[in-house]
Amino acid sequence: MAIALITVSAPTAATAAPQTDETRTEQRACTVGTVPQRGEPDPDVPVVVSCFDTLTEAETFVEEGAPGDLEQLTPQARTDVTAASTVIVGRQYTGTGRTGSVLVQWGTGSGCYGVTYGFPSMPSGWNDVIRSSEGFNNCWVSDYANTSYGGAVYNCTPYCSSLGTMAAQTSSVVYRPSGSLG
Repeated sequence: MAIALITVSAPTAATAAPQTDETRTEQRACTVGTVPQRGEPDPDVPVVVSCFDTLTEAETFVEEGAPGDLEQLTPQARTDVTAASTVIVGRQYTGTGRTGSVLVQWGTGSGCYGVTYGFPSMPSGWNDVIRSSEGFNNCWVSDYANTSYGGAVYNCTPYCSSLGTMAAQTSSVVYRPSGSLG
């Protein structure tokens, strides 16, 4: 008698890093979230990361309030979920022209209307692999060569199909109100 064992697994958000261009066999979509700040971003701001199989799944996760991640960022969200909404502030791509794996960056609030969103370091596996970048919801994006917003900067107003000489050198990112440069 032969017995077949079939394993079914539900898709879950798991933290995973994209592979390099040379070893990538599949594209990934991850989200990283933070809270808005007034003025220049704090290099010690908390961030949370989740990864998915598709960009649609990642964006749906953010549109649904980043359940689980939001509560890690804002303790008040545990008791009053309506107190904080989530919004996509930008995307970072491992390829030029919105190709490759994508890192969807989000924050609480409504976008870059009088506030900034800072990501002082890239999640594991995302450092020095970004080749194109774009901002959403009134955000312009600044990609920095060093962590904590240091070194060379490349500004996208709001979209860059290529980061030029900064390609594959992003180590931190800031989203600022439209019209503001890093």
